[in-house]
Amino acid sequence: MVNHWRKSSMVKKNRIILIDADVVSHFITGGEIYMLPSIFPYKMKILDKVYDELENFKSKKTQIDNLVNQRILEIMPFPDENSEIRKEYFWIKKQMFKGDGESATLAVTRYSHDIVGSSNLRDIKSYCLMHSIDYLTTMDFLCRALETGRMDLARCNNFISSVVNSGSKLPVKSMEEYACREVNL
Repeated sequence: MVNHWRKSSMVKKNRIILIDADVVSHFITGGEIYMLPSIFPYKMKILDKVYDELENFKSKKTQIDNLVNQRILEIMPFPDENSEIRKEYFWIKKQMFKGDGESATLAVTRYSHDIVGSSNLRDIKSYCLMHSIDYLTTMDFLCRALETGRMDLARCNNFISSVVNSGSKLPVKSMEEYACREVNL
């Protein structure tokens, strides 16, 4: 078995994106969940703690289970045997008051050097910057999809409109209002 909890000497190679519940929810609501795994050239996984949170989205449960069964979303067990990660997870939960999924994702990516996929910038940005963790938001996924031609402007705007009209938060109401940031992974 490959040791996924590698040291920084292998930082760029074979990275994965650990996505949080909010990104999955946005892409389901926006009708583009099948597009999500193809936007960046990295494998996407969710931690079991994030999957447990996704189970609470009753209206989306069937879709989420289908994504797992179709192997679009792969569930990765939280590495309880890694004391550094476990300690960091509990510290984030207690000191930063984050939920299980977010705490687990941040703790794992801190030590695995993988990429966080979360749109809760208020919750993750300072931690990611402090620990040099790369992160992607829903808008970063849309920017990349637009830039690479996987989605056109109308499709991105339909996505944003669907997400915002469902009551979820995004920073803009159209792609034209958003200044894409440079993402160097």
